[in-house]
Amino acid sequence: MTGGPGPVLRFGVSEISPDADWPERAREAERLGYDTFATTDHLGLTAPFPSLVAAAAATTRIGVATYLTNTALWDPEVLAREVAGTDRLTGGRLSVGLHAGQTGSAATAGLTAQDRRDRLAETVDVLDRLLTDPAHRPRPLRSPRPALMIGAHEPDELELAARRADTVCFVGAELPPQGGFVLAGPEEFAERVATVRARASEFGRSPELNTGVKKIVVTDDRRAAADALRQALAPHLTAAQLLDLPTLLIGTHQEIAEQIRGAHDRYGLTSYMILAAHLYDFAPVIPLLRKG
Repeated sequence: MTGGPGPVLRFGVSEISPDADWPERAREAERLGYDTFATTDHLGLTAPFPSLVAAAAATTRIGVATYLTNTALWDPEVLAREVAGTDRLTGGRLSVGLHAGQTGSAATAGLTAQDRRDRLAETVDVLDRLLTDPAHRPRPLRSPRPALMIGAHEPDELELAARRADTVCFVGAELPPQGGFVLAGPEEFAERVATVRARASEFGRSPELNTGVKKIVVTDDRRAAADALRQALAPHLTAAQLLDLPTLLIGTHQEIAEQIRGAHDRYGLTSYMILAAHLYDFAPVIPLLRKG
């Protein structure tokens, strides 16, 4: 790749195992050059905010984040307390990802998809109001508040993210009530990104654009890997479509680096979240992208 320096890209790793050694995993992520260490927010997994405090205590520079907080599980004012307190205990290194979540537990029984999206919007309002209020206690260290990421896929989520998010996370998949995900194709992904970028521009905003990587396959035969992955993961898409998705990274480390550069040119993506299962698979890509 020739010319000037490449885009400034950020990479996070999300730990979802309830049995993970949080301090050790966070230290490894920091050592390998990741920018953020994150946890998700599902019942049956480790509570997100104590996990991030433990991760920050074991590291010196890496940011910590929720990816993503299930707002259907939280009273917004209680969440504001947790966010502010965790930001203080992590030395101002916290960023907060928010998502409407899925059904499937007693805690969200009776909530429709629209109910959950309404709670997401309410939560954004409450966090923005309380965390920037000098009178609110506890106060976050970061000013005016920790950065807010909104995970979006549905039209009203995309609109909310365009108007309010510091970082927009393109989920890149349908999330059925029974769990799991159905990958969106590259054309659908592109349409959602274009919608957010256009709406954000109308509001005079330019949020960071992020996506979560569902799978990484390090291989010297991209097409064969995509063919195999298609059968197990996305039979509704072609192998060529899978190879064009930023939510799947397939190839040699150099090819994956080129794939990410191409996704920046096409979509404007500058931020990726990698599952901890691929912590070491992806790590060699980071220096390839950092050196331009």
